[in-house]
Amino acid sequence: FFLTCMPVSMHSFVWPNRTWPLAALTETQWRSWQDEGYLVVPDAVPLRLARAAAAAVREYVGADDTNRSSWYTNVLDIYEDTLPDGKRPHHGPCGMVQMFHHSSLWALRQHPRVHEIFADLYGTRRLFVTVDRAHFKPPVTTEHPAWSDAGEVHSGLHWDVNTRRENWPLPYSIQGVLYLEDTAAAQGALRLVPGFHSRLAAWDAAQPADRSSERPEGEAAAALDAEALLVGAAAASLVVWHSALPHGPAPNTQSAPRVSAYLSMLPVDAAPFLGAQRAADAPLSTA
Repeated sequence: FFLTCMPVSMHSFVWPNRTWPLAALTETQWRSWQDEGYLVVPDAVPLRLARAAAAAVREYVGADDTNRSSWYTNVLDIYEDTLPDGKRPHHGPCGMVQMFHHSSLWALRQHPRVHEIFADLYGTRRLFVTVDRAHFKPPVTTEHPAWSDAGEVHSGLHWDVNTRRENWPLPYSIQGVLYLEDTAAAQGALRLVPGFHSRLAAWDAAQPADRSSERPEGEAAAALDAEALLVGAAAASLVVWHSALPHGPAPNTQSAPRVSAYLSMLPVDAAPFLGAQRAADAPLSTA
């Protein structure tokens, strides 16, 4: 496939001008992706693979559904705290699970339909898969107050790429999370601001020149929080979003944990997705 970049307002982000047929997605899904900057793709993997990965995550964090208190055993911060052996905790109140190479996760990453979805989004089948973490977030409860604070890194909306003007246009990089179990909107689901990629330039013009590159702040953060969408979906659904969208996990106010795995793919040849100001051999990344 061959693609070129579509002109955009103030050249704040890169978006391909699609010239290829779709294999996994529909034209309606593509238009929604283009307009909203995110997409929910149901049945991205067989349900049995999602269930197997969910079981592996539960085993890894020590969660036993017959003993709800086991959901809350891990209370250390995975970024700041250390264990007696000097290692970082494998799970904590942010919900992230430092589990990367379990065979059940590789079964998801290597599934042909997942590859087809990302091939449709990038316009090339020459992709490599990212190696990312899982997520296990139990409901917020006063009985386990440590789990009411996700920590600084995972509080509020954020970006995983530098969104300041000097980094424009933002590359066309796609992030993703696969829900391993049915996930209601209020069950700690992904939050994001639909369509923000198209108004990044206008939003940025109203911000201080020294604004954070990683997260909205102050009144701007409150305004985006108010319009952020909770993206719930059925088990085995893949949620993908353009890295320009502010996003973050929401508190889980339901009765069951959110169990998911972060999953994405990137093109082997990154040049068409980088923007003219970057070297053609620069890496494309979701972080």
